[in-house]
Amino acid sequence: MRIRFPLFAVMATVLMAQSALADCKQEVADAFAKQRQASSFRLETRMLSERGPLNMTVDYLLPDRMHQTVKAVIDPAATETILVGRRAWVSNGKGWQELPMEDALTLAEEMEKTVVKGEGEQPKFDCLGGTELEGRRLKVYEAMKDNTAPAGSPVRMVYIDPVTGLPARSIVAQKDKLDRPFFRQDYSYPQDIKIEPPETAK
Repeated sequence: MRIRFPLFAVMATVLMAQSALADCKQEVADAFAKQRQASSFRLETRMLSERGPLNMTVDYLLPDRMHQTVKAVIDPAATETILVGRRAWVSNGKGWQELPMEDALTLAEEMEKTVVKGEGEQPKFDCLGGTELEGRRLKVYEAMKDNTAPAGSPVRMVYIDPVTGLPARSIVAQKDKLDRPFFRQDYSYPQDIKIEPPETAK
């Protein structure tokens, strides 16, 4: 017994640590699953593109409505897209045009797949504990690196509100420059989102 008990204790500790880690990884998947159950949410994206800095705001009214606004710094006007059911319209500041049915269906199917159902392989995450971000206390997670990725590759971080259990931010940045990401998404959950077809389409 004096030989087996320490071994049993070590094994139990390892198993409990592995269980806690597994639960921790699952928290990110649970947060995005909870987001998909929300009636609406807003996604604000800032990124660097071949056209320079680009800002994109997307309002989602689940299950089948979306209003996307994309604005590059060099563009004189924003490009907007509205999806309502199986119909979609686009505007570049010069009036709304209805998308062909095939394009509208593709857009609707993509939203259903990625936003409503959340299909696709998701990375596993390490849990890094809590952090203070712009006056908010959030839980932070780092996506595990692909073993084939070269050294110095950027990392993806996800921040979750521990009170609501919902995603608050996602970034891609160099590990030593998390305050200067080249890709950033902020999530918010306003209750007054309304998405209707353009006036000219009614």
